[in-house]
Amino acid sequence: MENTHFLALFDHIAELSGIPAYLTILGVLLACGLGLPIPEDIILIAAGVLAGTGQISPIGAYITSYFGVLMGDSILFFIGRRYGNRVFGWPVFHRIFTPERVESAKRRIQSSARMVCFAARFLPGLRAPIYLTAGVLHVRPATFLLQDGLAAILSVPLWIYLGQWAGENSDLAIKKAKEFNIIIFTALFVFLALWMAYRRYKKKRSVSTVSGEPSNRC
Repeated sequence: MENTHFLALFDHIAELSGIPAYLTILGVLLACGLGLPIPEDIILIAAGVLAGTGQISPIGAYITSYFGVLMGDSILFFIGRRYGNRVFGWPVFHRIFTPERVESAKRRIQSSARMVCFAARFLPGLRAPIYLTAGVLHVRPATFLLQDGLAAILSVPLWIYLGQWAGENSDLAIKKAKEFNIIIFTALFVFLALWMAYRRYKKKRSVSTVSGEPSNRC
């Protein structure tokens, strides 16, 4: 999809109210979670616009968006857990999850499953491949649900608030969303780099301590 299609979808959702709005938000977020190439952030911002204009309640926007995000992520995770590597050959996933994305997701998960399952919510393009691959690699469901749930608690209100702030100005909302994504991605990159450096340092120190014990006894 091009930006014009995203704007059209945004404008369509922003015209809804009540039950149709909730059902549309929930349905599109489920589709996003399953890997459909629609920016999830756009849907959350649209939910914020509806909440800001009174077409739906703010609490309803948060609850619907939160559960839509978690349900989409969880379905993808449990599909991977149930069917394993076979899913990457399915036509519905093969076109979306390229071998490069899958390999990148595997490397990240194998290095630190908890951190990656949390950070994936803030990584557009890698989000769905990471969730599916986490299931394939049999990451513990409790670990996945906890980390994804915590990340959603942070991200969902952020995008909904942005929608409430921007109002019906879709161009401004999407522009700010791109800026937010850059800031979040940069902050996550720095945090993950520091985290990995700390882990390497801790591991190296542990190895040197263990290897030094015999010489101290002699």
